[in-house]
Amino acid sequence: METAAHLELVPCNLCGRDEFTVLFNSPFKVPDDQAAGDFVASTDRFDAYGQIVRCRGCGLVYTNPRPLPQVIAGGYRRSVDPEYASEDSSRSINAHLSLHVVRRFAKAGRLLDVGCNTGFFLNAARLDFEAHGVEPSEWASDFARSRLRLDVVTGTLDQAGFPPAHFDVVSMNDVVEHFTDPQAALRQVAGLIRPGGHLYLVTPNIQSLSARILRGRWWGLRPAHLYYFSPATLERMLRQAGFEVVLRKSYGRIFTWGYWLSRLQNYPAFVRGPVGALVKALGVESKFLYLDTRDSMEVVARRAEPE
Repeated sequence: METAAHLELVPCNLCGRDEFTVLFNSPFKVPDDQAAGDFVASTDRFDAYGQIVRCRGCGLVYTNPRPLPQVIAGGYRRSVDPEYASEDSSRSINAHLSLHVVRRFAKAGRLLDVGCNTGFFLNAARLDFEAHGVEPSEWASDFARSRLRLDVVTGTLDQAGFPPAHFDVVSMNDVVEHFTDPQAALRQVAGLIRPGGHLYLVTPNIQSLSARILRGRWWGLRPAHLYYFSPATLERMLRQAGFEVVLRKSYGRIFTWGYWLSRLQNYPAFVRGPVGALVKALGVESKFLYLDTRDSMEVVARRAEPE
């Protein structure tokens, strides 16, 4: 298969096979344009996500071919996302909802948030935990340090240099699907958690009803996402990294009606038009709405004890 110069073909990250079936294809934009805006968390671009394939061996769904590592790393490093920060109240509420789940397994201790963005989750977590973060975006990590006075390292886990078995909890909120090598990242995270400690993560569910109905127009398909997990493929990858899943459920979020409406911009006019008209007619753009569309997974996994 011939590949563009700025793209690379990769084998399955779960089982290593390179035989796959193409599911969807929405060609990438040119690399410079892609790096400009597709790596921010609040992007509403749900097209130009490349070729999505399913491994014929284990069923893992992933982007193949995909942008080169240096393109991806540069996109995250340069990303600026003021829209993400503008929903600070909503994101703070969502952080406390996640922490309510985390506290079922860990009441206190050291917590690391990987891909912490502007730090709203860490800001909530530091009430009970010694909170640390790592974030590749220079803008987002600076926001977390300067505005929220958080301990956040700009860069990757490799660059952060945390000692082994240092944390009681590691959180990854909508992060694992972005890694170029999620299996290696999860193994690295496992090494940072003390035996018996916990990993908390949220990621889209490619096997959800909405993903199966919407197919190539599903919101979870986006340029910055490289892997799309089902409950089975995620559990297998976690198990191979040294974790045991102890909780898995659907994950809902709270945002303003206006923000939810903005997420419909790439959907057909017959969908967004009536919804937008109703929201404006009711004057509820700034009101909060909790939605659980049952197409994101919330997972807690325990780091295996040494034998």
